[in-house]
Amino acid sequence: MRARIVRNLLGRLERHTPALLVGVQSQILLNLAARAFRTPGKSVWRHAPAQALREYAEFTVGCTRRGGAKPETLYREAFDLGRRLRRLTGFTDTEDIERLIFYLYRNLQISMSGHLPGEITVRKCYFSGFYTPEQCAIMSAVDSGVISGLFGGGTLTFTGRITEGHKTCAACFTGGITDER
Repeated sequence: MRARIVRNLLGRLERHTPALLVGVQSQILLNLAARAFRTPGKSVWRHAPAQALREYAEFTVGCTRRGGAKPETLYREAFDLGRRLRRLTGFTDTEDIERLIFYLYRNLQISMSGHLPGEITVRKCYFSGFYTPEQCAIMSAVDSGVISGLFGGGTLTFTGRITEGHKTCAACFTGGITDER
């Protein structure tokens, strides 16, 4: 029942996402990074979507320059977020989870295509204009964690990134889906 309600809500959000929701999504990610890097966060959730994304990107660039977090820490924080999202939505079907992931990434100005589990391509990534290849590799632990958490496990492996000079990012997600709630 819950999954059906959330599926309907997701359909509405796909047609029109309130600006506040992008700000909240940016804030959740910023808080996750702040915990992982053990640094104070900042408030971005009330900003316009473009400003909230820019603030998040600049915050994470600063964090990766200072160091202090391992990709494993970012992954663990993000995995917990993905797992909470899965419980909240009630989604257990791979198509629903894929649809949610693509929607969430679209809010972050990241254009994904493909299938999860399976091969995915990122044709446009907002953060590629901010991150060095090394920073991108560190921050992609967030992607891996969120997606793995939503799928109840699995591994995301990048084979090419825009920040490395490729036209697209290419990745493969394998494993997942367990029925944990």
